[in-house]
Amino acid sequence: MAFIKLNLNVDVNSCLSGLWASLQLAIGRPKTAIKKLEKEMARLRGKRNDIKNQISEAEREGKIPTNEVNQWLQEVEELEGQVADINQDFQSMISCFSCNCFSFSLTQEAGDQVPIREPSNGCSIIRRVVKKLGEANELMSRASIVLDPIATVGPPEPTVMLPIVHRPPVGIESYVEDIVGYIDGGEGSIIGIYGMGGVGKTTVLKSVQRHYYNHRIIFDHVIWVVASKDCQLKRLQMEIARTLGLNTLQESDDEATCGDKLFSYLKNKNCLLLLDDSCEYLNLQLLGMAHSATEQGQQQHELRRKVVVFTTRSEIVCARMEAEKKIKVKCLDQDQAWQLFKENVDGDVLSSDRGINSCAQEIAKECAGLPLALITVARAMLGKKSWELWKDALHQIRDKHEWTSTIDLSEEDSVVMYKAFKLSYDSLENDSIRECLLCCALWPEDYEIHKFKELIPCWIGCGIIREFNVINEAFTKGCSHLEALMAASLLEHSSRRPNYYEAEHVKMHDVIRDMALLMFSELKGNRRKSIVKAGFGLHNLPRQEEWQEAERALFIENQIVSLPEYEASSFPKLSMLILFFNYPPLNIPRSLFTSMPRLTYLDLSKCFIIELPMEIGSLTELQYLNLSYNTITSLPLELGCLGKLEYLLLRDNCLKTVPNGIISNLLMLKWLDISQQIPVCEQWWDELVHFRGCHQLSLEISIYATDLKRLNMLPNVSVRNLAMSGLSSNFQMLQWSLRVTDNLECLTISNVWKGDQLMVNAGVDCESNFKCLKTLNFKFLYQLKINWVDGVGFNNLRDLYISNCYKLKDVSWVLQLSCLNLLSILNCQEMEEIISNVGSSNSSFGIKMLGLSKMDNLQRIAYQPLHFPYLEYITVSYCPRLKKLPFGAETVKNRLKEIQGGPNWWDDLDWDDHRIKDSLTPYFRDGSNLLRQEKWQPTLIVEDHIIWLPALSRRLLRCKPGDSDDDANASLSLRTRLASTYQQLDIDDDGLRTVHADADYSDDADAYDFADTDDDDL
Repeated sequence: MAFIKLNLNVDVNSCLSGLWASLQLAIGRPKTAIKKLEKEMARLRGKRNDIKNQISEAEREGKIPTNEVNQWLQEVEELEGQVADINQDFQSMISCFSCNCFSFSLTQEAGDQVPIREPSNGCSIIRRVVKKLGEANELMSRASIVLDPIATVGPPEPTVMLPIVHRPPVGIESYVEDIVGYIDGGEGSIIGIYGMGGVGKTTVLKSVQRHYYNHRIIFDHVIWVVASKDCQLKRLQMEIARTLGLNTLQESDDEATCGDKLFSYLKNKNCLLLLDDSCEYLNLQLLGMAHSATEQGQQQHELRRKVVVFTTRSEIVCARMEAEKKIKVKCLDQDQAWQLFKENVDGDVLSSDRGINSCAQEIAKECAGLPLALITVARAMLGKKSWELWKDALHQIRDKHEWTSTIDLSEEDSVVMYKAFKLSYDSLENDSIRECLLCCALWPEDYEIHKFKELIPCWIGCGIIREFNVINEAFTKGCSHLEALMAASLLEHSSRRPNYYEAEHVKMHDVIRDMALLMFSELKGNRRKSIVKAGFGLHNLPRQEEWQEAERALFIENQIVSLPEYEASSFPKLSMLILFFNYPPLNIPRSLFTSMPRLTYLDLSKCFIIELPMEIGSLTELQYLNLSYNTITSLPLELGCLGKLEYLLLRDNCLKTVPNGIISNLLMLKWLDISQQIPVCEQWWDELVHFRGCHQLSLEISIYATDLKRLNMLPNVSVRNLAMSGLSSNFQMLQWSLRVTDNLECLTISNVWKGDQLMVNAGVDCESNFKCLKTLNFKFLYQLKINWVDGVGFNNLRDLYISNCYKLKDVSWVLQLSCLNLLSILNCQEMEEIISNVGSSNSSFGIKMLGLSKMDNLQRIAYQPLHFPYLEYITVSYCPRLKKLPFGAETVKNRLKEIQGGPNWWDDLDWDDHRIKDSLTPYFRDGSNLLRQEKWQPTLIVEDHIIWLPALSRRLLRCKPGDSDDDANASLSLRTRLASTYQQLDIDDDGLRTVHADADYSDDADAYDFADTDDDDL
C-alpha cells in the first residue's frame, strides 16, 4: 500500500499559533454582531410587550387587534425563533473550535480520500446576523409608524353559544381535593356544592379559589362573585366585568347585551367562575360561561376551559343549574365537631377542670356538628373559666323555653343555629354591643360594610354610642365593639382591598344575619319591622303600604329619580331612613319630611342632590343628618330649627352660602364635617366663631394654610380631619395650636407651589407632637423636597401617602416613623431610590404594606441591606426601571402574603439567586387590573385664581349621553364643583382664567381654556 509522505520543513508551533489567532478573530466578529442583534431584539421584545398590553386594554373596551398588528406579532415570534437558531449555531461553532474536531492527520494512505473540512461558518453567521438585524430594525420602524391603531372595533360576533360540555364526575376523598381533581382532570365544567346554612360551603369554595390563585396554570381568570338572595343577574354581570377590568358593559345595557359582551371577552380565555350562595337558577351563558359556535367541532382537550363551581343550600338548584357533579357538604361527625370546638376555645381552660371539659363536650354535641354553630358557641365561651358558667351555658342551650318562646323555627338546622346564636348573643359584654350586632343585620345580605364610613357612624348616629367628649372617642369605642363582635365570630372581615393592608369592610354570615333579624323583629314582642332594598336598580320606592309600619328603611345603591308625595305622618314609626348612593340625581318632594315626624336618622349621601327643601326643619327629632357627596350649593335657613341634631355631615358639597345662625343655633351639635370644600365660604367661619354648643364640636374641614390662625382661634372646637392647601415651605413655622393637633387623626398637605423644601418638625420642642395623628398625606408639592428633622414627632403615625411631589429624591426619613404600617408613593418622577440612607447594617423597616406607582425613574427601594420583618403586601405598577427587590427568601418566613404587579415586570426582575424568585413566586399576583378597578374622584385644584384640571378630570367635561354611569356621575359632580368654584372666584368674562391640564395624568397635556367650555356645560 502506497503512502503519500509530506515533509513540512516549517515551525509547527508558529504555524498553529497563527491559525488559532485567525480562528479567534473569526469567532470574535460574529460574537460582536450577535450582541448587537440581541440588543435590538431586547428593544423589539419590549415593544412587543407594550403592544400586547395595549391589546389587552383594548379588549376590555370591546375591541380586537387589527390584522396588521396580528401579522406583526407573528413576524416577531418567527424572528425570535430564527435568532435563537443563530445563537445555537454560534455556540456549536465555539464548542467545535475548543475541542479537537478540527485537528487532522498529516499522513494519509494512498488511495484514501483526502478529507476536506468545512470552512469556518463565522462569515455565514455574520451574514445571517446582518440579515436578521435588518428585519428587526424594519419591525421596530413599523411598530412606531404603521401600527396605529393597535386595535379596532371588531365585527359583530355570532351570538350562538353552546352549553358547556358535561362529563361524568370523578371522586376523591375530601371536598376540596374532590373538586380540584375533577377540574384538573378536565372531566366536567359545572360543579354544585350544597348543604345547610353554616355547614362550610363557602369555606370549601374559598379553598378552591385559593388553590387556583396559587396554581395559575389552567385558568386565565379566576372570578369570585356572590349571588345572594334577591340578587339580580345584571348585578352579577356588572360584578364579573368589574373583576375582569372590562369597561364595555353599561348600566343601560340589558342582560342579553351584557351577556354577549362578557362572552365576547371570555371566549378565547380559560376561566373559572366561583358563585357563592346561589339561591336560584342562573343562566351561565349570560355570565359569559359558554363555548363559541366555532368550537363545536373541536375535541374536548382543544376547547377553552369554562368551569363553574357554585354553592347553594338547595339540591334542587344544583339540578336546575345542570351540575354534572354535586357535592353535599355534611355536618361534622362527633370527633370532628369536638376537634373544631377545641380549636376555637381556650384549651387551657378545658384542661384545667374535668367538669368544664365534660360540659364543653355536651355543649359541642348540642351543636349537632354544624361548624358555624360550633365556632359561634366556642367563641362565646372564651374567657369563661368557672364550671358554674359552663354549666349555665349548657342549661341555656338545652332549655327550649329559653329560645323558642317567641321564635317560630321549623327547620332543624335553624333550631341548632338559633340556639348557638342566642347563647353567643347573651354572652356579649353589654347591651350596647348587642344593639350594634342587631344594627349590622339591617344591611343587605352579603353587603360589605365599611367600618369607618358606614358602620361606626351608623352606631353613633343611632345613639348606640353616646358617652364621649370628642368624636375620636366614639370611633375608638366603636372599634372596641367591632373587635368584640369579630372575636365572637358574629361578624367577619370581608376581602381586603388591594390598596390597604387590612380589611376595612366587615360583613355578616347570611345565617347569622337571619338569626339577628329574627331576634330584631321579635325582641320583647315588639315586632320591630325593617325594609331593606339594596342594589336592586329600583326606579321607585316600594308602595306605601309595604313600609308604612316600618321603623327602619334602607334603600341603597338604586336609581330612584324622584320620590312620591306623601301625606303628613304617613310613616308614623319610621326612625331611620337611608337612601345612600342613588343615581340619577334625587328630587326630594316637600312632603317627604313631614311624612316622617319621628325620624332621628337620615342618610342622603351620594344622591347628587342639588337642593334641600326647607321642610327639613320639620324633622324636630332628627339627631343624625348625612348629606355628604352631593352637589348642594346652599342650605335652607330651616336647618337651624333642628334643635336635637348632633351629627351633621356635609363632606364634598358645593356650598356657597350658609344662612346666618344656622350652625350656631344647633346647640346639641357634636360632629360637623365640611371637608373637601375649598375654599370654605366665609359664612362658615362666622358660624364657627359664634358656636356656643353644649358639647365640644369635633370638626373636619379643608382650608387654605393662611386660615390656620383662624382655625386656632375657634372656641370649643376639636379638629379630627384637616386638609390644608397652599402651604408655605416651613411646616414648623405654622402656628400649630393644641386645639388643632391634640385630636387630629388625619392631615393632608397639598398644592405647595413655591419654595425649595418642606421642613417637617413636630418633635418635643414644638407645641404639639401630633400625638393622635394616624394618617398623613402629602400631594402636589410641586417643587419641594421634604426635609424630616431628627427627633420628629408623629409617634403614632400609621399611614403615609405621598403623591405628585415631582422634585422628591428619596424618603429616607420614613425610617424614623416607628409605628408606620403603610407607605404609598405615587407619581414622584425624580425619585430613583426610596431609601438612600439606611443607617446601621441591621436597620429594619417595620411597614406592613409598600405601594409604588407611576415612577419612571425609580431603580431600587434601597441600595443598602434593609430588613422588612413585618412586610405583608407590596404593590408595584408603572415603575419600569425597578428591577430588583431589596429582600430575599427570609421575607417569606416572616409575614409576606402578596406581591402585586404586572407579569412583565415580575418576569424581568433581577435576582441574585433564582431560588429567591422561586420562593416568592407563590405570593405574586397579577395586578394589571388594579388601577382599572380603583375608584377615583375628579381632581380640581385652585391656586391664585388658576384652576388646574388634570386630563382625566378634563375628559369628563366632554361626557355625552350614553357614556358609562361612572363617568356620568363623576362628570355631574365635577361640573357642579367647577361652576361653584367659578362663581366663588368671581371670574367674569373679562377676567378669564386658564384651566391647565396636568401632564402627569395623561400624555394629552394641552392647556384647556375655560372659554372652550360652553356656559351650558357649567
